[in-house]
Amino acid sequence: MDISNEVAEPRFRAASVDDLVAIAELESHEFMALAYPYFALRQLFDIHGSHWVVADLAGSLCGYAMVAIGRHSAWLLGLAVSSGHQGRGLGRSLLERAMAHCRSSEVDAVFITVRPSNVPASNLYKDSGFTWANHEDQYFGIGEPRDLLVHRLVYDWTTADPTDRRWFKDRGPVDDR
Repeated sequence: MDISNEVAEPRFRAASVDDLVAIAELESHEFMALAYPYFALRQLFDIHGSHWVVADLAGSLCGYAMVAIGRHSAWLLGLAVSSGHQGRGLGRSLLERAMAHCRSSEVDAVFITVRPSNVPASNLYKDSGFTWANHEDQYFGIGEPRDLLVHRLVYDWTTADPTDRRWFKDRGPVDDR
């Protein structure tokens, strides 16, 4: 018999299609009317799911981070931790793992929107390097303002490949003379 007072540690792993029902339930609980419906989550997963991270506690999903990575930028589409698991650093851990995906994809910037009144989320993002970029009073419709935050990623340019075409202005073919 184990009588320890240890709290089980979550396991962070890549999201799978089997997680979508639990993600949709958590999304609905945390974001109510603005939650992504299951069908949208499924389509987003088919396109970007390889970058999504979930926190799994004893076989139960307790948090997720959904990232959409493009050619030069990424969006953190959603990050949530179930109310019973908030305040334990899971949101920060999920965000760090999502940002690691963005760094490995070598995007220049990561964007997220946050409700200005959501002080805990705003503080998490700002503590993690995000800065304010813009505000829209009706981002998601009447009465749904959002701040747009951005995290500019900086790379160790000393390891960059100088022959990589991204570093050349478009001047036509490179002359090999």
